[in-house]
Parts: sequence; C-alpha cells; structure tokens
Amino acid sequence: MIKNLRNFPIFLKKELEKPKILLPSKYKKIQNIVVAGMGGSAIAAEVLKEVIPLKIPLEISKGYFLPYWTSKDTLLICVSYSGNTKETLTQFHQGIKKKSSIIVITSDGKLMKEAKKKAIPFIELPKGFLPRESFPFIFSSLIRIFKTLGLTKEVFSFELLEREITKIEKEAKLVARKIKNSFPIISSQYFSVSTRWEDQLSENAKHLAESKTLPELAHNEIESWRKLDKNYSLILLRDCKETKEIKCLFEGIKKIIKKTPILEIKAKGKTKPERVLYLILFGDFVSYFLAKEKKINPKTTDYIKRLKKVI
Repeated sequence: MIKNLRNFPIFLKKELEKPKILLPSKYKKIQNIVVAGMGGSAIAAEVLKEVIPLKIPLEISKGYFLPYWTSKDTLLICVSYSGNTKETLTQFHQGIKKKSSIIVITSDGKLMKEAKKKAIPFIELPKGFLPRESFPFIFSSLIRIFKTLGLTKEVFSFELLEREITKIEKEAKLVARKIKNSFPIISSQYFSVSTRWEDQLSENAKHLAESKTLPELAHNEIESWRKLDKNYSLILLRDCKETKEIKCLFEGIKKIIKKTPILEIKAKGKTKPERVLYLILFGDFVSYFLAKEKKINPKTTDYIKRLKKVI
C-alpha cells in the first residue's frame, strides 16, 4: 500500500496521458451526467464535482436506484473497481432500460463482462489494487471522458504532488501519531476531502472518525462541540486560497474550542484541483500510518466482507 501511495501522482499522470476515448456520436448530445458508484469507486467523482467547472450538471448516485430524472439524455458512468458491486450493477441495468448513454469504468467482473456483451464503451482499470487505491486511475479516467466530450477545458498538473510527496508522507506520519488515541473530527470546506479522510481512517485504520463540512457545520454541529475534550482531536483541512468567509469560520472555531487538540493542514498548489488532491493524498497517508501505529493491517476489510454475505 505504501508503494502505491508514493506512486499516487505518477498514476494520475500516466492515466491522463492515455489517448482520448472513442465514443459514439450520440454521447455528445447528453444533457446531464450521473456517476453511479460506491465507496472508493465514487469518491473521485465527488472530488471532480467540486474542483472543475463542467458545462452540464453532474450527480453522484450511491445506492440501488438512479435519480428519477435519468433518461436517454443522461451520460451514465458506472464505476466499480471490482466490477461486482451490486448497487452499481443494479443502476447499470436501470440505465440500459432508460436508454442512457453508458460508459463503464472497472477492472473486471460482471460489469466488464456485460459491457463487452452489450458493446457498451468501457475503460479498463489496472488490476491488483484495492478499490480505495484506485482513486488516481478513476479520477484520471473521468477527466479523460469529460475532455473527450468537450465538457471541460481544465488543465491538470501533478508536478507539485511529485515534489511534495516525501514531505507529505513525513508530516502525515506525525499527524497519525497525534490522533492515535483520539476520536478525530475532520473539517473542510470541501465535502469530498473530509469524506475521503473519514472513509480512509475507517477502512484502513479501522478508526472511528467524523467528517463535517464548512460552512454547514457552523449552523448546527458546532453547538455539540461544547462537549469536546482531550479525547477528541479536531483536524482542520484548509485551502491556502480560502475566501474571507471560510477563513473567518476556521479562525472562529480555533477561538471557541479550547480543550481539544487542533491540527491544521493547509493545502499547497496554484489551482483548486492541485490543492484538493494534496489534501486527499495527505489523508491517505495518515490513514496508512495510523493503521501501522495501531498494529492493524490496512488491507483487510473483514466486516465489509461479512456484511456483503448477507445481501
């Protein structure tokens, strides 16, 4: 896992350098986008929704049912690293009935088999990774789709991540040690970032955590923080180019919370995608080192496997 984390920027770059995807002409007539996926297969779409301007609406659908408005004018991107995610397969079949323009992103499984059988365009992900490790491949695959369809002109650079990777790893290790014996509450202005941190701490380190997004938490959750003490830790994931309003909220939190350790991590980068990916990678490293601190295997997911057997 650590090797794959260190190669995160390289994976992003190599995948994005692949040629444009060949798609039927009707795909360029779509009016909206739905990305169907769960867990690690869906988070890349959540990130892209927040960091790049698209010409048409994008919705991430997690569950067994597509949005009711999904139609023949919808681009349905079904993402499942394993290719066997039941929720995603269910939405895939619904998309066929609705005559949506479908693209599959997977490494194998039933989804790959059915896409080939029905001559549905697909992107084959490299095998041998954990679903949550597939983030850079799925992220870049989605960008390739959007660029092929002319939905974005965003330019992506991963040079900063390559330069900062050693420093990020070193600092993440220190953060993992500091939060080891606490209940972390992760706060960011980016829903995708705080969610990814919580998910990775849960799945890799088997560590309870909570994620909250600004400015929403300032309207409800903050009232319960009067109960916070030294058994918690507050992780503030900040953008070096925050708006005045977001900056004031973060600084206000620091003044209000007195009994709980606060850790601030500030993203680096000239563009929003760079800064968000910086925070994503930082959190992935933290979850890995936290697992090591607790002497836990970050690769195992016994409870997930046990739960899947009952559905």
